[in-house]
Amino acid sequence: MIKSDVYGDLSLSSKETAAWVKWLETILMTLLFLAVGIWLNPENPLFIGETFPWPVLAALGAGLRYGFMMALVSSALMFTGAALMYRAGVVPGDQLPYTWGVGILATSLLAGEFRDYWDRRIEKLVAANQYRHVRLEEFTRNFYLLKVSHDRLEQQLAGNSNSLREALRRLYSEISHARGTGLNAETGALIMRLLVRYGQLQVAAIYPIHAGELVKEPVATVGNSGRLNPDDPLLVHALEQRTLVSVHTEYRDNRGDLDTHLLLALPLIDSEQHMIGVVAVEAMPFFSFQPKTLRLLAIMAGHMTDMLLEHSQVSGQAQADWRHFLFQLARVNSDARDHNLPSTLVHFDFNSAASANHVHQMIQQMRRGLDVITQPPEAEDTQIVVLLPLTDELGAAAYLQRLADAVQQQSGRYLESFARIQQLPLGKKTNPTEWLERQQKEPA
Repeated sequence: MIKSDVYGDLSLSSKETAAWVKWLETILMTLLFLAVGIWLNPENPLFIGETFPWPVLAALGAGLRYGFMMALVSSALMFTGAALMYRAGVVPGDQLPYTWGVGILATSLLAGEFRDYWDRRIEKLVAANQYRHVRLEEFTRNFYLLKVSHDRLEQQLAGNSNSLREALRRLYSEISHARGTGLNAETGALIMRLLVRYGQLQVAAIYPIHAGELVKEPVATVGNSGRLNPDDPLLVHALEQRTLVSVHTEYRDNRGDLDTHLLLALPLIDSEQHMIGVVAVEAMPFFSFQPKTLRLLAIMAGHMTDMLLEHSQVSGQAQADWRHFLFQLARVNSDARDHNLPSTLVHFDFNSAASANHVHQMIQQMRRGLDVITQPPEAEDTQIVVLLPLTDELGAAAYLQRLADAVQQQSGRYLESFARIQQLPLGKKTNPTEWLERQQKEPA
């Protein structure tokens, strides 16, 4: 039996009543009206020829309550009773009035058909309403599930942002204030703090490499890190391959008998492939030990190594800006080659130094957190180079469109009318340094 509720009351349908109840109620109601007619009007119990044939109410009530079938049963029972009364001489007249019977039959069947018609409509409406109710409950459950998931995601992101752009922005702002050169205790502690923040490292240590030899004493640790085994197969494989190696990759490469206490080994290699150290990780949360987090750690390690190498070199301000740009270009190109991170290099060549200076100020105002803007030291003052990390061709086109709109709004001129703009999407087969040299030599 289908359970009724406020959205679908199936008890409105006659099909919810048991068949024997229908038959019993119809027969008793018909016999009751016949008996009442005999008791009230024994000379004419069927009220034939009088103002109103009251026995018709029995068949009419059965039809309205239970439909066409019970109306027919009640009418047939009424005819049977009338025939018996006629034979017994109770009904006046020489013959049974057929018009009276046809009238009762037509009235009761019409009422029964009317009842069945609305019964079918009610059933359709109830079925449709129940379907909508089920879908509404499913939607409500999914909505609250999504809301709970969204709230938990907000709580997780509120305390820990794993955004690559945010990580690199913090990296450049913090490592630039480190004292000393190369990988030492202070810079090692800074690197470890950033790796712990974005990789959730629990037990790890950073070991420097001097003259190609791994130093056994760490410059920075977190957690209760044990002594490093130089012959650890995971560490040896990472140093040989000069890339991040974890137990995931080792077991996937059919090294199931790997005897190591490390989860991963992360070499610190700059964009010129100079290795200055290695990060040995012994413990980290399971939910952080996934390819996305490991990829983030590898990218951050490369950027931090480049920053350390850059700070170890000293030169004039102009050369320092250009050197910083070349370091960033090499690192971004390495990320594009090794990790498929999109970046774009844009070169502007203007027809006058005044136009270049004006647009340079506007570019500085539009500068995003990771953008690197400089002018080549050996070129004329009419050239500007902009490096857009983590920006694909579509993003670079949107950037140039915003710049062109700003220039047109301020000066009333189109940017393309006084500047030659070239862009290079960085990838595996690009050589941005040679491309820049060619662009600097080409006339505007």
